[in-house]
Amino acid sequence: MLLCLTQVVMAQGQRISGTVSDEFGPVMMANVTERDANNRIVSAAVTDVNGNFSMSVKNTKNHLSVSYVGAKTVTVPIGSKTTFAIKLGSNTQQVKEVTVTAKRRSNTGGLNIPKREVSVAQQTMNFAEVEGLSFTSADEALQGKIAGLDIVANSGNLGAGTSMRLRGVTTINGNAEPLIVVDDQIMDNPDETFDFESANEEAYAALLSVNVEDIESITVLKDAASTAIWGSKGANGVIEIKTKRGARGKASVSYSYKFSGSWQPKGYELLNGDDYTMMMKEELYNPTQAQNATQFIDELNYTKSWADFHHWNDNTDWVKEVTQFGQTHDHNINISGGGTKANFRISAGYYHQTGTIIKQTLNRFTTSLKLDYFVSERIKFITNVDFTYSNNNQNYAGLLGIAQKLAPNMSIYREDAYGNDIDGQYYIVNPTKSTAQRYTHQTEYSSYELSAVRGLGNPVAIANLAWKEDNTYRVRPDFALQYELLGKERDQSRLTYKGDVYFDIYAPRHPTIPPSSRTRCGPAATTTAPTTSRATAWPTP
Repeated sequence: MLLCLTQVVMAQGQRISGTVSDEFGPVMMANVTERDANNRIVSAAVTDVNGNFSMSVKNTKNHLSVSYVGAKTVTVPIGSKTTFAIKLGSNTQQVKEVTVTAKRRSNTGGLNIPKREVSVAQQTMNFAEVEGLSFTSADEALQGKIAGLDIVANSGNLGAGTSMRLRGVTTINGNAEPLIVVDDQIMDNPDETFDFESANEEAYAALLSVNVEDIESITVLKDAASTAIWGSKGANGVIEIKTKRGARGKASVSYSYKFSGSWQPKGYELLNGDDYTMMMKEELYNPTQAQNATQFIDELNYTKSWADFHHWNDNTDWVKEVTQFGQTHDHNINISGGGTKANFRISAGYYHQTGTIIKQTLNRFTTSLKLDYFVSERIKFITNVDFTYSNNNQNYAGLLGIAQKLAPNMSIYREDAYGNDIDGQYYIVNPTKSTAQRYTHQTEYSSYELSAVRGLGNPVAIANLAWKEDNTYRVRPDFALQYELLGKERDQSRLTYKGDVYFDIYAPRHPTIPPSSRTRCGPAATTTAPTTSRATAWPTP
């Protein structure tokens, strides 16, 4: 029983040797490979300067294949032989002209057909054309590249995404966005409560959670014929995204870093605090020509007996205070390679962006695994696992719009009786119409005429004390079996079966902290003169 087992082990790991020659003598650098029943390479060797080779074979039931440039390939069974003498014949022919032709093919929706036979209107963008450029998402990369595709930015907010329309498709009460397909899988929104009609720009942009560095090409199907492939969901057009995969060869590591900056363009010429105060006085005086038109408006009279005097004696550029130089840092790394049985590609990316408005940040982490395992020439297992995490910190309100309307003579921070900044941001206290309170310059009240200004709030305080976030987690594992039932070559009649097991796990979170009139921007300061100016993010009605 022990002897029988030993023979089996030896048969599985038998060592063979031999020589390879042609009509001129020994052949150096000839390829000697062991191939299994599916014609896959199991082991290999190369002949030396004398045409000799030696190798260990995995299975004696396999066959030996010997090839050399300009010679006919020789295939012999291994069996029980341990020594081989292989003679190669010439395979060279003299030809006057060689013409190489190739047909462009389209693999859309599983239909591998020549391009000239495609009846739908489509256009393909190869991402090698824009390699090295910085894009937040795939829709930005398509801008200006596809005829008939209108792409308009939803807003200037980070992660806002774009609205896309193919050939002007619009609708009053439905979704006019094109269908997004990634690696033959519909990028549908897994949240059943998601409403395209009322969704904001950040919510829709979260659907495009594909790292731009992982995209190989994008094909846009423009007309109604695309519904023949994707059904009624493709009525508004289809955007097919094909991601990069591993290729046969040595494992390679690639890392890229991109940096870009952005800033707010110069907008309206706004008044400073002194000019604004004079303009407001003229506005109130001109209609009635009354000398006391601004008598009870302490914010415009520079009334030094008023405790909040220093808060209304400034020249504040509110637009400058809420804007900044935005920066984008994009890190990407990937490892790819493969052999005769499997190809792989692993990638990861980290995207960090700060907006041109203060306290805006976008962080996105993506990772992807692509694995192709070739069981035989006809059977292939395909594995895709993608993970995306996005953290979008947004402003609670439109700070730039507030800054353009707010009184420029108002202080940003709380000040003491000497005009020195102390902890916390300032905002206008409650307005009043009471004549008695006006005559006594009650510090707990502001002038009623400036209630509209008071309603805007302090944008710097709003930025620091109030915020909202959009956090999304998305995992998309996909396991597929592809089987070529008929021919394998492009010029043959082909019938391909592909079975998929696909999951789309989508978990959004939207925590929000609104501004509170009872929350101080900082601790109260002790001053030599009394002050009751309050530091809060948003005024009480």
